[in-house]
Amino acid sequence: MYLVAMESERRLPRISPGDFSGFEVQLDLEGITLFGKLGNISEEGLCFLGEDDLLSDEIESQVLGSIVWAKGTKRMFFEGTIIWTQTSKIKNVVYYIAGIQFLERLNLNDSMLARSLEIK
Repeated sequence: MYLVAMESERRLPRISPGDFSGFEVQLDLEGITLFGKLGNISEEGLCFLGEDDLLSDEIESQVLGSIVWAKGTKRMFFEGTIIWTQTSKIKNVVYYIAGIQFLERLNLNDSMLARSLEIK
């Protein structure tokens, strides 16, 4: 009962990783293109969820990438650096996760945030 009261007092909606389930991330690393999911994002970086362990030896490597909106309606390009990797099991699926720091801050416009909240 107390948790429900706390949720109703929240001023801004919390965006959880599930809200980005329709977004795909493509990374280009030394001629290899990797496809994965968007775990979370800020103006300074993102969390990449992949199904192959191809980034664990690439910490500090530069990558080119893009975020593809659900159903391919829009694409945002970025350049970044892989700053950490780890393995995690999410809903019984093993993911190879990488934190990517953008070389230049991205302007996360209202349309991306609104779109992420629409995906339910």
